[in-house]
Amino acid sequence: MDNPKFFSKECKFLADKKISFVNGETTTTITADKILIASGTRPKIPKIKGLQESGFITSDEALRLKQQPRILTFIGGGYITCELAHFYGSLGTEINIVQLGDKLIPNEDKDISQKFTEVFSRKYNVYLGYTIESVTRKKEKKKKNSNNKNSGSEIFHITAKNDTSGKNLELNSDQLLVAVGRIPNSYSLDIEKTGVKLDQKGFIIVDEYLETHVKGIFALGDVVGRYQFKHNANHEAQYAYHNILNSDRKIPVDYYAMPQAIFSSPQVAGVGFTEQQLKGENKTEGNDYLKSTYPYIQTGMGEALEDRDGFVKFLVNREDRKILGCHIIGTDASTQS
Repeated sequence: MDNPKFFSKECKFLADKKISFVNGETTTTITADKILIASGTRPKIPKIKGLQESGFITSDEALRLKQQPRILTFIGGGYITCELAHFYGSLGTEINIVQLGDKLIPNEDKDISQKFTEVFSRKYNVYLGYTIESVTRKKEKKKKNSNNKNSGSEIFHITAKNDTSGKNLELNSDQLLVAVGRIPNSYSLDIEKTGVKLDQKGFIIVDEYLETHVKGIFALGDVVGRYQFKHNANHEAQYAYHNILNSDRKIPVDYYAMPQAIFSSPQVAGVGFTEQQLKGENKTEGNDYLKSTYPYIQTGMGEALEDRDGFVKFLVNREDRKILGCHIIGTDASTQS
């Protein structure tokens, strides 16, 4: 640990503790007693006819565009879509969101996602329950210019069908952004050559100390898949650092009260269990917890802000009133969490 060396190369496992990478024209192999995998995730790309060759973008390129889109269509309705839709929508871009499910940000508490979907649908074109059938890229016809030549930019043409009504949808936009989730960067490491085990989604399985099934190989962050947040990776890094250096005094990671926020408008924040998680764990209709919501508008600040959509929701244990979860939607929700 005294003389770290940084290799800015893509590497692959050759065996449990052996890694190789191409350095110029030569292949370099390194070994170590302890290895930490923090390879993160990448955007998931769905199998849609014509999508691969269309020239779409993902969140990786979303904030590096040289020209602001006039119309921007999103495939997917999670938090990445909603944050980027808010960004571009605030600049004046017309926003289309095509979502497979029946609401936006479906992983949030159900009351939060329902209200968020309602508010977002007032601002943008939100299409719920649609499956994308095809994507094509074609020239947009425009009037002839002064040189008597046809001038036109390329547009994306999206076709979709509603899974319930069967209604067809066709959209044109000058940019298309795919945000249907993320997948772990584990398979690119040839990790099958080690004893490191993956779950069904490809996330690396670790114990409470962030150690894999191979003694001395640890993993943290998005590639583990527990909480895919930057602040969680920082949190896990402290434990990984300690446990790598102190194998006889390892400390389990404490994930108590891990907060998250969505920086859109309205903002969303939450910590702890959602109501649907509590119902799923208890296999009941809510006999083991109580819930309470309080609207922004019934507070002095909420009245001053004229925020009539925002509210705070608490989920508490029925017996001892211990807070099980808290969820907020509305102005400055991210700073309240």
